[in-house]
Amino acid sequence: MNNWQNYKGFSFFELMIAVAVIGILSAVAIPAYRGYIDTANMTKVTAGFEESVRFVVASFARRKTRLALGIVEKIPDTTNEWIVVLNPSGYEAPGGGPAFIPSKNKKGQKGDPLTGAIGVRWKKAKPAKVNKKGRIKPGKPARLELWRPLYSDLVGQHVTITEGNLDISKFEE
Repeated sequence: MNNWQNYKGFSFFELMIAVAVIGILSAVAIPAYRGYIDTANMTKVTAGFEESVRFVVASFARRKTRLALGIVEKIPDTTNEWIVVLNPSGYEAPGGGPAFIPSKNKKGQKGDPLTGAIGVRWKKAKPAKVNKKGRIKPGKPARLELWRPLYSDLVGQHVTITEGNLDISKFEE
C-alpha cells in the first residue's frame, strides 16, 4: 500500500507554477523599482542644485551685510574654491564622480548629464572703464553661475547669482 507520507518534494507542475508567479512579479516589480531609483536620483540632483543656490544667495547677503558694518568678509575667488565650499563633505553625483564640476558654459559643459554633476563657474568683477572718447563703459559685478544638468528626465536649469540679483533660466542642449 502506497502512503502519501512517504513522498517528499514538489511535483514538476507545482514548481512551474511557482516559477511563473515569480516571473510575473519580477516583470512588474523591476521596472517600478527602476522608476523609483531614477526619481530618487533626479531628486538628489535637484536638491543639491537648489541648496547650492540658497547657500550662494545667503553668502552674498552675509558678505554685503558685513561690509556695511565695516567687517571684511571674504568669499571664494575661484571656481574650484566655490566647489569646495558647496560640497565640503565630498558627496558624489548619483551617477558617480564629483557632485560639482567646473563649467565653461559651452556645449556639453553645463554640468554632466551622465552623472548628474552640477556645473559651477565663478566670474570675477570687472570694473567700469573709460574709453578714448571719455564715455564710461559700465563694469560687471562678480557672479557665480550654476547649471543643473539635463540628467535623466530633468530640464536643464541655469542660475546666475550676483550680489542682490538672481537670474534663473532653462536650457536645452
